[in-house]
Parts: sequence; C-alpha cells; structure tokens
Amino acid sequence: MLIRSTDLGQQVRKYVLDHFLEFSVPPVVEQIMKRFRLDRGQAFEVFQWLEAARHVRLVPGTQRILMAFPFSAVATPFVVTRRNRRWYFANCAWDSVAFHAMLNEEIRIGSQCHHCAESISITLANGRATASPRETRVYLSLPAAKWWDDILNTCSNHMVFFRGTSHIDDWRDANPGPEGAALTIEQTHALSVPLYRDRLKLEYVRPSKDELVAHFAALGLTGPFWNL
Repeated sequence: MLIRSTDLGQQVRKYVLDHFLEFSVPPVVEQIMKRFRLDRGQAFEVFQWLEAARHVRLVPGTQRILMAFPFSAVATPFVVTRRNRRWYFANCAWDSVAFHAMLNEEIRIGSQCHHCAESISITLANGRATASPRETRVYLSLPAAKWWDDILNTCSNHMVFFRGTSHIDDWRDANPGPEGAALTIEQTHALSVPLYRDRLKLEYVRPSKDELVAHFAALGLTGPFWNL
C-alpha cells in the first residue's frame, strides 16, 4: 500500500485542485506520475484513495478525473466565472455556489432553470447573493443520506437550479416523488462553508458526518431529510 498516511494523498489532492483553478481542467495521471515521481500503478492508487475519501470522482473504469469537488471536467449547466475572467464548470448547483465559499471572492454563476431552461444569473460577494430572477432556488431532490450512493447521478440530476418555487411545483407535478429541499442561494452558501472554506489548503480535512449534521441543524435544516 503506497499511502500509509494522508501526506501524499493531500499533496496530490491540492495539486489537482490547483491545476483545475489555473487551467479549468484536471491534470492527467501522467502529470501526477511526473510531479510526484510515481509509476502508473502508484498514481492510480492515489487516485483511488482520493475517490474513497470523497475528494474526487473518476470516470468509471478509467484513471481519469471526472470531478474534483466543486470542479467538473466536463460541460455542465453550471458555469462559474471569477473577476479575473477565468471560468469553470461546477458539478451541480450547490457546487457552483460553493465556489464562493472556497475562493472567498466574488463570483458569477450562469445557469438555467431545470424545469424551463430559461437563464439564471447569480452574483455572490461577501456571502450575499444577487440573483436574477430573485426567486431562484437550489433544489435538492435526494435526502442527504443518499447523496453519495451515486454522486454522479446526484450532481447531474438532483442538485439543480429553479427560477422559483412555482417552477419547482410544476416540475414536481410532472415528476412525482418524495419532497426535496428548496434553498435560497444564501442558505446554500452557508451550507457549503464547512465543506469548502478550506478546501484549497494542504491541511484540509473533510468534516465528519456528526459535524455536518450539527452544521445542518445550526442552519435550521433538521428532520429525516438531513440525516446522514
């Protein structure tokens, strides 16, 4: 086993995020091999460790990075732009908002309503949001305990933007199922803070389930939907 401590894993994790931040795409495994003087098997082992620790998601059956939260390696409906004009695809509506928590700087989000496909634009600065339409909501249709059952499906289909609660109601009429959670942009940002605030730091540690549930409760998000 190559990784006997988290040191190498954390170094590679930060390298992956820094690469995304600079180039808007992930590094390939060959870059990891060169940068950290690993053979292919060792580099893939580190990728597997990162995936098991919920830092990245690989393209199934490959050694290629698909997600390094909040970054997406493929086109999505969630485009995040910084003031320096660099832009990125986020994995989901939540991840697009989480860029603000991670970067601690103003960002702009361009997206579409999951129901009608009309445009949504959001500016986040100092933890406050300006959205058009003002009624824009982040809708989480799966309960928290199911998010990681299939994170690709969760991000692609169950963490999305709607132009308001009426659009959520119309979409639910056409797609009946368990009731989800509709959050404001600022609620979503607050939800993101413990998971994303220090993500670019080498010493970042993902919060435990208990810590996350306590954070949810502090935001008034309680009940079976929010149980991990």
